[in-house]
Amino acid sequence: MKKKNAIITFISVATLLALFDVNDRVVHADTIRGGVDTIATTNKDNSTDTNQTKVDNKSTNKAVITDTADDKNEQKGHSTDMEQDKQPAVDTKNNNTESNSSYNQSYDTSYYLNNTYQDQYQLNNQAMETLTLAGIDPSSLTENQRVEINKIDFNAIDKDGSTKWTYDEYSGVAKKMLSQDTHYRVPYFNAKKIKNMPATVTRDAQTGKKAELEIWDSWPVQNDKTGKVFNYKGYQLMIAMMGIPNDWKDGHIYLLYNKYNDNNFNHWKCAGPIFGYKATPVNQEWSGSATVNKDGSIQLFYADVDTSEGTNHQKISTVNLKLKVNKKKNIITIAKRSNRHVLFEGDGYWYQTYKQWKDKNKGADNTCMRDAHVISVKGKRYLIFEASTGMANYQGADQVYKWQNYGGTAKENIENFLKVTADEDMTSRATWANAAIGILRLGGKENNPKVAEVLPPLVTSLMVSDEIERPNIIPMNGKYYLFATTRLNHGTADDLWKKADAEIGDNVAMLGWVSDHLTYGYKPLNGDAAVLVGSVPFNWRTSTYSYYAVPVKGKSNEVLVTLYMTNRGFVPGPGKRSTMAPAFLVKINGETTEVEQVATNQGDWVYDRKSRNKSMVVDNIADAHLDGEPIEHSLLKKV
Repeated sequence: MKKKNAIITFISVATLLALFDVNDRVVHADTIRGGVDTIATTNKDNSTDTNQTKVDNKSTNKAVITDTADDKNEQKGHSTDMEQDKQPAVDTKNNNTESNSSYNQSYDTSYYLNNTYQDQYQLNNQAMETLTLAGIDPSSLTENQRVEINKIDFNAIDKDGSTKWTYDEYSGVAKKMLSQDTHYRVPYFNAKKIKNMPATVTRDAQTGKKAELEIWDSWPVQNDKTGKVFNYKGYQLMIAMMGIPNDWKDGHIYLLYNKYNDNNFNHWKCAGPIFGYKATPVNQEWSGSATVNKDGSIQLFYADVDTSEGTNHQKISTVNLKLKVNKKKNIITIAKRSNRHVLFEGDGYWYQTYKQWKDKNKGADNTCMRDAHVISVKGKRYLIFEASTGMANYQGADQVYKWQNYGGTAKENIENFLKVTADEDMTSRATWANAAIGILRLGGKENNPKVAEVLPPLVTSLMVSDEIERPNIIPMNGKYYLFATTRLNHGTADDLWKKADAEIGDNVAMLGWVSDHLTYGYKPLNGDAAVLVGSVPFNWRTSTYSYYAVPVKGKSNEVLVTLYMTNRGFVPGPGKRSTMAPAFLVKINGETTEVEQVATNQGDWVYDRKSRNKSMVVDNIADAHLDGEPIEHSLLKKV
């Protein structure tokens, strides 16, 4: 045993560095057009800590997008009129030939030093070097573990230049949830103050009859340049998903309104369902975003969902709305709907299509093409949306073996890799996981847009998560802040989300990234993208989800986070319908954030000095709980 350890000790530092020199190549994608052109690779200098070197996937294997003559700060994708068969995948084997050759040459000396040791355990050079770097003796591993480690692809290079949300970062979010750090924890809300939204007692889109509806995902009509809630003729407008409790096939979008700056929850009114009262369970509408056109009409982006095949065939769609405002009677109605059409269903290359999903789906795979958020930059409108990756970087068992998907130190990566490959469910989850935050550029007329260009994803989470929802971007201080919502149980790490369920009672979170550019270069906020983590069980009245941030007027370092409260179907008890929650503030300082213990009335979108309601937020979890609600899976049992 002493001889073996001595052999490991003699492995040269130069050899160790060679491993991470290979892994730290930068992909230059300044000429990428829809993945057609060749991606060149260059070596990047990097010093490593031979004990606990962090493999920085925030900068490693990323596409560095340089300014082009066409458009200085935009990474180019491809137009939708390009045929898919004209989009061949980049040949990464050819790209890596030269680098792999030089890599092998660097082992000429060290190989003979550990030749016997490697032969004994049948480990390739990179596997041996990584175990050495991680301080793991191969003799401590089972034969099967060594076989699996030998399969790791240390040289995988993404073709899309997307920011990766890695396994290590996912773990960081889970750990923040378990620690319940107040910098990230969703505030405790006063359970006794929460009530159903009066405006949701209205005619149902499917039955046409008055009913007590639930409300969940919602969004305001926003200024597409600033993200601020639009003052529409003295009103704030909100569009939301609503439906009859316990009827999971009743999900349609409605228009609600209130006077601008009015934070009285009771003053909200419902103008009715966006598409009238002939809705069916087969065709539903899910969340999106909305803005105001130059002609004063509302441009709404949403998800058309076809359930006719027993699945959710999601399509990003748009419609133009003209409203009639009667200020004397304080009534807003939808006067006209026009140019309703599907915009995007995926292109197959950057983003998975429904057909691709359906052909491979075995019941464990999510399909995502929804939640389009509109933003205007330099006179061009873009949509940020939830998706799944396409063939350019697709889901599959090979993603489990891509070193870059793990993102931690050598030791952490190996440990996590062995954990995933040893567990059948985690391996399955990792195989299907391919959530992405996508982006496309719009063209055509404002009130009848079309897709002009499909761009590579902003963020991907291959092998890590299969669902990252409701992305939205806020321009602030010359940067772009990207936020999204997720549930950790749509991720790979069973041990972490199950522990969160056991100790917190839920596993919901809000993620965030920041970039100097709209279309690329996003870095995770707080080191791992954790902005908010759930704080109470899912079956409590004060349980929250679907976090959506909007700017605060006059503030350059704060956002107002809006959300809904209470899970659907009377989960916390009879009569307790899903409702708008109190909003709260999150302070932003560059690449870090902090939750402020400041709450508003329920349903407040426009924050001002009158918005604070101290009675809505409480210090103790016991006050966020109602009598009769279960406590076995909550922090309350520790109070």
